[in-house]
Amino acid sequence: MKILALELSTKIGSIALLEDGQICKEIQWEEQFKDRRQPFDALDELDLDWSSIDLFVAGRGPGSFSGLRVAFSVVNALALPNHNKVIAHNSAETIASKFESSDVLVVGDARRKQLWIGKFKKSKLIEKFKLIEYHELESFIDEKTIVLSSDYDRLSFLLDSFLETEHRKCFYPSAEHLAKIVYKKIVNNDKLEEFEPLYLHPPVFIEPKFN
Repeated sequence: MKILALELSTKIGSIALLEDGQICKEIQWEEQFKDRRQPFDALDELDLDWSSIDLFVAGRGPGSFSGLRVAFSVVNALALPNHNKVIAHNSAETIASKFESSDVLVVGDARRKQLWIGKFKKSKLIEKFKLIEYHELESFIDEKTIVLSSDYDRLSFLLDSFLETEHRKCFYPSAEHLAKIVYKKIVNNDKLEEFEPLYLHPPVFIEPKFN
């Protein structure tokens, strides 16, 4: 089985090709949000026969609104000509899987003075992702919890008191781990996640003004 995974939920984008459970290649880059060319340059660099891909995977966040939209659009477009299967999986698990034996709280900046959090036990999501206020964070952390964030650079003022020194940095999701997680779920016949981005904020409607 060949899997192509695309992860664009943070400023570090990545794409990975996995074949029969082994990573053949991963490409990472820092997103330049003005033109979004890097994912397409990475696809060109892989130089693949797209008809050989059995499954396309998109990281579904939580994370960058525009990044998730691009990732879903790209995998849908690549899968369409040959009617390949497409799957999405939460991006935060790729961070938590780096500490597989631990209880992990993945924290992200949800803007509007809010955080998004995901609780993992042995790399398994044990509660739905949710939005919380800054002051609520402490109630989700105990002495056994490892706290990780891809937004540490923006949230260090809030997170440092909960972090071990070695965790005071950004931990980014990766397409490599995303492909491996999905492959394992398929092999084990585990339930797959919904094919839709994880947008935690409700949509905001601004009433148009007429002169």
